[in-house]
Amino acid sequence: MIKTAYSILLCFISTVSFSQQYFVDSLLQSFLNTRNDTAKMQSAGSLADHYTELKPDSAYYFAEQELAIAQKLGYKLNEVYALQQMGYAQMNLGNFTHSLKNLLSGIAIANDPASENKILPDKYAYGEDIYVNAHTPHLKRLDKIGRMHLYVGILYGNAGNFEKEKMHYLESRAIAQVTGNLLLQSYCNGTLGRSYLYLKMPDSALSIIQTAYEQSNQVGYRKYQGSIVLNLARVYDTLKKETEAIAYFRKALSISQENGYLRGVVAANISLAEHSLRAGNKDSALYFINQATNTALLMNAPSLELRSYTAKADYYRNPYNSDSIAKYQDLIIPIKNKLFDTRQSQLFQSIDFDEQQRQQQKDDDEKAYRNKLKVYGLLAGLAVFSIVLGFMWRNNQQKQKTLSELKKQKEETDYQRAQAERALSELKSTQAQLVQREKMASLGELTAGIAHEIQNPLNFVNNFSEVNKELVAELHTELEQGNISGAKNILRDIVSNEDKINEHGKRADSIVKGMLQHSRQGTGQKVLVDINTLCDEYLRLAFHGIRAKDKSFNALLKTDFDTSLSKSSLNPQDIGRVLLNIYNNALYAVSEKIKLGSKGYEPVVTVRTRATENLLQITVTDNGTGIADRIADKIFQPFFTTKPAGHGTGLGLSVSYDIIKAHGGQIRVEPHGANGASFVIELPLT
Repeated sequence: MIKTAYSILLCFISTVSFSQQYFVDSLLQSFLNTRNDTAKMQSAGSLADHYTELKPDSAYYFAEQELAIAQKLGYKLNEVYALQQMGYAQMNLGNFTHSLKNLLSGIAIANDPASENKILPDKYAYGEDIYVNAHTPHLKRLDKIGRMHLYVGILYGNAGNFEKEKMHYLESRAIAQVTGNLLLQSYCNGTLGRSYLYLKMPDSALSIIQTAYEQSNQVGYRKYQGSIVLNLARVYDTLKKETEAIAYFRKALSISQENGYLRGVVAANISLAEHSLRAGNKDSALYFINQATNTALLMNAPSLELRSYTAKADYYRNPYNSDSIAKYQDLIIPIKNKLFDTRQSQLFQSIDFDEQQRQQQKDDDEKAYRNKLKVYGLLAGLAVFSIVLGFMWRNNQQKQKTLSELKKQKEETDYQRAQAERALSELKSTQAQLVQREKMASLGELTAGIAHEIQNPLNFVNNFSEVNKELVAELHTELEQGNISGAKNILRDIVSNEDKINEHGKRADSIVKGMLQHSRQGTGQKVLVDINTLCDEYLRLAFHGIRAKDKSFNALLKTDFDTSLSKSSLNPQDIGRVLLNIYNNALYAVSEKIKLGSKGYEPVVTVRTRATENLLQITVTDNGTGIADRIADKIFQPFFTTKPAGHGTGLGLSVSYDIIKAHGGQIRVEPHGANGASFVIELPLT
């Protein structure tokens, strides 16, 4: 094995540039000496990739070694890669039948999802896999299928079937777009452009090949860029743009030579020879033909040898060079016969074999069926007729039974639908009642807060009115006694008391107007509101509301307002409702903790406002019973409540969540364990 490998390398060492020699020697040494099968497979695959366009027989040899190791290790996708390299090498060697067989075998393996089960680690990637950005086993498998379709398309193109060539290129490109393999997309677009050209669509060909060239530059992989430029030159040649065509043929030759793409070297030389002949420059034409011939012979690629010998025969085609023409015709005929025989076998062998097998099986089945019919007809015709009648009767009974069951199922379905519709109607009615209950509860709490809030100014009004009545009586007494000085002092006290009555009367009027404004149904329109004032008013309302229910309740209310805040555009009724819901929850939490009788516990509810970047932030914090982490993400759900039955509908926070969302903001809860919780409202700062 070692001697064979060395002999192959030494035979073709001249095809490797000096700059690549060290790399190839390292791969060969690794292949020959390593005991690590994975590293050996990697080296064999890299050598096959290196010789793909230099020496097809060498590429085939190393791909075979790669395949054997991949099968041993169970790396199915590397088997596919090896079969791809073997198929391409066989195509270059002119054996189209074996080429198709290898490529179809690879597609069959890659089409099996089980090939994803064991994937070669990325650190061992080699060949074109280095340029694949498919990171999952599934995408890696799809990438292999896409590349196999590309190579099948190339094979059909070499066989002259351009429609099937195009079909496989389109399939390959569709997969490459899914996997994000830009390198494969550039291959597909470049070769698809050649198909369009052969199908007499030069404008489409030009556009798609230019796309392929841009994609190959993005990837930075230039091995087959010569093929793309070559196809671009062919398009310009078809469009009769000879100057551009010659420039691109020369560029294709340069890129192909630079990157060891010898098929491109042969094709570019032959095209340049044809242009030189048309221009009457026979010396240049002969030079290009000789370069193509030498390269084709070096590769041992029959299809390229045929093109080179045909070009030489055309070059010598005149009455005075009959010997030269005969010489090259003798070389052309055996190659052409081999290739055409292979093409016919490649195009039809697989289809014909499958069709023959299917037809033979069909004939055998029909023959056996006819024989059975004859035997049964002769022996038991009447029995067969009876059996048929029995089957018909049985089928009829079965149909009747089925129809009866279907009717019952329909009746049951209709009944269940009616039940479901009734249940849905009842649910909607219940939900509406709960929403109304929540509204009435909120209105009751708001009314209690208003009543308690205006109690103080009304008490002042009543007290000062009583005092004034007494002062008026004293005034009469002083006047009757003629004490003018005392009367004046009493009058001054009366005027002062009237001012205070007026002051507290206006205060009560202001409270009533403001609270009624907040309590009535909102119009949905936004107005400029002082958020600090709004927060303070509703805090006092909530506190007085709970005090109205429980006279013994008391809590410390703290405010930390950002005095630099300007007025914000919002709906005060809606935001007031949100604040009232959150305040009520906070006060309920601290009142429940009071009932637990915690020693030294002082209930505190704190409200803070801040402006952060473009947001207005309102934070309500309490040191009550707290919210468990496991339910923190549920409290904004409709009808979810932690309060005992009859103490809450579970709609307050849900409605608050919707209101804040409608204002373009967000609301969240921050649990503090057993030390309470914070509700944070964030609104756009406008």
